[in-house]
Parts: sequence; structure tokens; C-alpha cells
Amino acid sequence: MSFIYKAIKFFKDKFLQFKIWDIGAILLFAINMIGILYFDFSDLRLSLDPDFAVTVYHLREMVDSGTPVLRDWFATTSMEYDSVILFAAPIYALTGNEFFSVGLANLMIVILYIFVIWNIFSALRVNYGIRLLTLSVIITPYSYDWLDYFKMLFFAHANYSIKAIIPLLLILCLIAFDDGEYAGVFSNRKRNTFLGIYLSLLFVTCASTGIYTIACGLAPIFIIRVISFWKRGNVFRPSSLPVWLGSGVVAATGVFTYKLIYTGFSPVTSLVKFGEFAENFRQVFVGVFQVFGALISGEVPVFSMMGIYYCLKICFVISIFILTILAFVRWLRGVKNYDYYIPFFSVIVLNLLILILGDMRAGNDFIPYRYLLIGIPVLLTGLGIMLQRYVDTHRPVQGATVMMALILVFSYILAGNFKITKENMMNKDYIVDMTDYFKTLDADTVFIMDDKDTALMCKSVDDSKKYACVNSEEENITLEINYYNDEKDFDYYGDKNIIAIPNYNKLTDYVPEDVASNYTYVGEARWLACYRSDTNYFKEKEG
Repeated sequence: MSFIYKAIKFFKDKFLQFKIWDIGAILLFAINMIGILYFDFSDLRLSLDPDFAVTVYHLREMVDSGTPVLRDWFATTSMEYDSVILFAAPIYALTGNEFFSVGLANLMIVILYIFVIWNIFSALRVNYGIRLLTLSVIITPYSYDWLDYFKMLFFAHANYSIKAIIPLLLILCLIAFDDGEYAGVFSNRKRNTFLGIYLSLLFVTCASTGIYTIACGLAPIFIIRVISFWKRGNVFRPSSLPVWLGSGVVAATGVFTYKLIYTGFSPVTSLVKFGEFAENFRQVFVGVFQVFGALISGEVPVFSMMGIYYCLKICFVISIFILTILAFVRWLRGVKNYDYYIPFFSVIVLNLLILILGDMRAGNDFIPYRYLLIGIPVLLTGLGIMLQRYVDTHRPVQGATVMMALILVFSYILAGNFKITKENMMNKDYIVDMTDYFKTLDADTVFIMDDKDTALMCKSVDDSKKYACVNSEEENITLEINYYNDEKDFDYYGDKNIIAIPNYNKLTDYVPEDVASNYTYVGEARWLACYRSDTNYFKEKEG
């Protein structure tokens, strides 16, 4: 009854005071959350890609083995603890369903972002409508692909979800432990809760990824904080000592742990050569548009629904550049409260500089724009705070006009985002069909010839068999990341095996004729023709 009473009281005290644009923001946020629920609790097997697949395989092996550090395991550039695995592992241990666990874990990540950003906005006295509009802008799927916005933050493997929330948690803790304007805004219990969450996740990401989150997520905020103290002529505030000291101790412990347990290989980044600087700079600039899915592929008429959609996105990204520059100009001029606002913009600026000066292309003709994602949620949160400042410093009619315009614009953008995501996410039904068929065959191993991606995805869906991609030319196992080292040895695989090849080819295109004669054609799984034998030819040849 008390809950009902509080709900009625909130409706009377708050909801009836909402302006029309507040209600518009509430509806926009509600629709976004419905979309997130739909995506997270759909059949995620249909949304697989190789990166998502190896993460699911890693999750399953950790839980089944009962340890986060797998023996004889070759890791990615991260141990992946600071991904969806962090929340999905205990759920999978309870349910035994890895894909349901991933969906629920990603919903928990979204809720954590909402919790952190909402408390930041509460401290900075941001209007409810602006809070919900900003949250809608942050959690929407701007782009959907292996390493793009939605899958890296709030869906599938979510490999940047924890990394990107660390700067937000640090800012929240600095506000909570501030003894100046925001002293007493939170109770001691809340302050300690924020600090506990921040330090726990900081340890996880440092133990998983090493120094990356410290250098690219924390350092810019601490640096800008020191500069702000220097600008004001203030000494260090003792009240924030738990945040500074705790960050140092936990980060050092996490990095030390990473060095002890890391089993992969981290590439070394070199400086961009002078002759390639201009091109690298251009690619970094373009990369910001790629983050938000604002690059157009194919022919899109300007005066069409999709044409308007892309134009609005492009304008949005351009406005981000302008407002970030404006925030730094106002901070340098000493405008009131910008010492509190500028940390939100510092992370993206430092990461842009790193990408401009460091050669991250690794032989590709594009920069890995996913590295910018650590600064995007905190940047968009800062834009929400600037929007509140605009509404506070202008006449009500001006503020209402801007807010209604923004809600309409983002309603259009977010509708387009969800449309594109829905069209692209459910395109791996063939993996389910293939694994369902393979389960019916009397074999313990499936060798898929010259198709690494399909083998990886089948391995994540079906744990009843061993899957591997065989390079037919060199007759070896093709593996890159997230596997036991033994998986590169044919002795790891069983004798009863299937060789799966494209059905428009002959088996003798992949193995010698005398070997092919020992295999029997058993049927097809989509475009793969399947041949079965009780003898593992590759194992015998290797032996």
C-alpha cells in the first residue's frame, strides 16, 4: 500500500507539473526501453557474429570450468571480464542458458547506466524531461555491427560497456565527495555505494584490459580536474581523497592482476608517420560519424525518409563537435560551474588526440573508431547538462521550443536506428538450422572448410560437438582469438567427424581422392554439403 501511496503522491507532485515536452521525453524513453527489451530477449542466436560467438564460447567455458582464468587459453586483447560476461556468468551458472543470460546481463548494463547518469543529473539539478531525453539518446542503437555502438555498449558482447561507464562513475564519485557546491547532495550511504561500485568495476576492467581504461577513461578527467584546481588557485580538496586514493590503489592492483593472468597478445601502437598524418586525421574525423552510424552507404535520395534520417544524424554529429569546442571555450573563460561540466568532454578529446597521433589502423584502410566509444556516453551526458543550462538561462518559450524540436528530431532518429537494427540483427538463422542438423548426425566433430566465421558461430550455439575451420590449402586449423591452445591440434578433435563444404564444390577439391573415398555423403545443412567418416583424416596425417 505504501508503494501505491508513493506512486500517487509522485503523480500529484511531479507528473501534473510536467510540461508537454517532459511528457514527450517520457514517451521517447519508454519506447526506447521497450526496444531494448525486445532486442535483448529475442533469439540472440540469430544476432551472432564472430566476435559475439567467441565471447559466448568464452562465457560458457569459464562457467563450465568454474574459473575465470582458463588454463591454456589464448585470450583476445582483453580477458573480457569487463564485458557482458561480468553479469552473464552468474546468470548462466543458474539458468544454463547462455543466450538468455547475455540478454538479461545486457539489460542489467542498461539499468546500471540509467542509475549512474540519473544520479549525476540529480546532483546537477537537471530537469526530468532532459534526463529522459538524454538517456534515450545514449541507449539507442546508433549503429549495429560487430564492433559498433550498440553491440559494443548495450547488446551482444558489450565489450566496451564497463570501460565506458567508468568515466561516468568517476565523475559521479567526484561530485558526491565534493565539499564545495555539491557538498551534502548525497547521503553518506549513497556516496559510499557509488564509490564501492566504481572501485569494483575499476578493478574488473583493469584486471581485464590492463592500463587502457586508466589512460583513456580516467586520466583525462583527473588531468582536467587538476587544471581546474590550478585555474581557480585552489588546493586539493581532502573530501575527495577517497576517490583519488582509491582509484590509484585499485587501478594498480588491477593492472598487476592483468599482468599475472593475461594470456593473449597486445599489439604495440606506433606514432603516425608524418606523410600519413593528414589521411589519419581525416579518418579519425570520419570515425566520429561512423560511431553514430551517420555515414551513408549506397544511393540514398535526399528527399526521402532515409535521406532525412541521415541528414539529421549528420547534423547531430556536427553539433557535437561545435558544443564540445564551446564547452572548452567557456571553461577556459571561467564561466560559472564549467569546472564541473568540462570533465564530461575531456575523455572524448583525449581519445581523439590518441587516434590522431597513434597509428591504430593495423594495416587496414580505416581507424578502429570503436576506441572512441569509451568517451561517448559521458560526452552525451555532458550535452544533456549543457541543454539544461540553456533552458535555465533563456526565456521559457525559447526553452520549450528547443526542447520540442529536439524531441521531434530524436524521435525520428531513434525510430530510424531501431528500424535499421531490427532489419540487420536477425540474419543468422542459418547457424541455428546448421547446428540443428549437425546434432542429428552421428559424429563428435564438424570440420567446416575455409569458413572460419561459420565455424565460430556454430561452436557458440552447439556445445554437443567440437567445431573447427580447416584451411584446406595448408590443412591446419584456423583460429585467432578465444580458444584453448589445444584446439589448434587435430588430436583435440574426435574420430567420428563431418567435413562440411559448399554444396557447389566436390569433396576432392578439399582433400585427396583416396581420403574422400572414405567419407560418405549424408546430407546438406543450408549451403553446406556434409560428408561423414569414422576416421579423422587430418589427425592421422598430422600424426
